Amino acid sequence: MYDPSIGQTSLTTIDVIGVLFGHILFGVAATLLIDWSWIPLSAQQKDSGRSLKDIKRSWGWDEKEDHQDESQSS
Repeated sequence: MYDPSIGQTSLTTIDVIGVLFGHILFGVAATLLIDWSWIPLSAQQKDSGRSLKDIKRSWGWDEKEDHQDESQSS
């Protein structure tokens, strides 16, 4: 992309791809690492699909929290 203030191209395709890749990587990381359970869902939304907590549990990410929940309930 041409930048008239310096009289040459300053933004290359590699720069654009790097920024897009960084945004996608951040989005995936934010989805998986941040606890989103504070957002209220309607009953219809809960029934429409698996929750993020269920997905993390199936991947084995929340094993520590599951053990704590079981010990507190017994």
